[in-house]
Amino acid sequence: MTKRKSRLFVFGCSFTMYAWPTYADFLGYEFDHYENWGFPGLGNRAIAERVAECHIKNNFTEDDTVIVQWSTHIRNDWHTFKRSNLQRGDAIRNTEDIGWKTKGSIFNYMNRENCYDDKWIETFWDEHSYFMHGQNAIILTQGLLESTHCTYRMLSIGDMEKLGTDMPDFPGFGETTQKEVDVYKDKTELQVYKNIDKSKWLEPLGLFAWKNKEKQYTFYDPNSKKDWVEMHPSHWQHYKYLNEVVRPSLGLKDKNNDKQVSTLNTLDKLKDENKDLLSFEKGILDNIVEYKHIGYLGF
Repeated sequence: MTKRKSRLFVFGCSFTMYAWPTYADFLGYEFDHYENWGFPGLGNRAIAERVAECHIKNNFTEDDTVIVQWSTHIRNDWHTFKRSNLQRGDAIRNTEDIGWKTKGSIFNYMNRENCYDDKWIETFWDEHSYFMHGQNAIILTQGLLESTHCTYRMLSIGDMEKLGTDMPDFPGFGETTQKEVDVYKDKTELQVYKNIDKSKWLEPLGLFAWKNKEKQYTFYDPNSKKDWVEMHPSHWQHYKYLNEVVRPSLGLKDKNNDKQVSTLNTLDKLKDENKDLLSFEKGILDNIVEYKHIGYLGF
C-alpha cells in the first residue's frame, strides 16, 4: 500500500490522542502528512476552536482529510496564555505550557476540588445549556469544513443525544450528572438540533469499543496490588475501529500497510511484557519512535 498524497488532521480528546496509539495514529501511517490535535480532557468548545486554529494555520483544501471526534457536553473548556497553578500534566509528557486547561468532566474529583465548587455549579451550570453549546460548536465546525471542500468525518464517544454521561459503562469517573435521559424528550425546544446533518458521522468510538469488552486493557496497580480495567479503548479496539469503521468510510480498501501491522505487533508485545500502566507507557515511548512526537499542538 502506498501513502495517500495528502494531509490528515485529527481532533478530539483522549479517545483520539492518548498514552498509546489510537485509530487516528494508525490511520496517519497512510498519509504523507499527519497531525494529531487531540488531547486528553478536552471538551467540545476546545475541539471546535482547535479545528479553526488548525485551519487558519494550514488552510484545509479538497486534498485534505479531517476527522473530528467530539467528547461530551459535561466539560468546561478554558484557555490561558498565562502559566497557571492548575496546570495539566501526566507521568510521561510535560504539558505545563499548554493553553487549554480542561481536565475532563466538571464533576470529576480533580475539578470539583480545584475549579468547580458548589457556588460555581449553582451559578453557571445548566446541562441543557451546555448541550446547546456543544451542538452549536458542531454546526459551526461542519460549516467551516464544508467550505474548505475537504474530506471530513465526525464521531463521538457515546450517544450525544443523552444527558448525564457519555461513558455509561464506567461509573465513578465523574461524568454522570443525573440519570441518563433523552435530551430531546427532556427539553423539547432542543429538538431543532435533530436537523444536524449526520451523513458524515461514524459509529461512536466508545460504544464500538465497549461492545468488545474482552479486548479492554487491564492493568496491575502496584499500590493496591489489584487489577483495574482501563476505560479508554485499547490498541486492539482502536485497530478494529480503524479497519471496520474509519477506513471503509474513507474508501480505503487496501490491506493495512507494513507500518500499521508492525506497530500493532509491537504494542501486542509491550502489553504482554508490561502489566502496569506506567511501564506500558514508557515501553511505547522507548520502542515506537513516531509516538515520541505525539503531544499537544497549537495554542
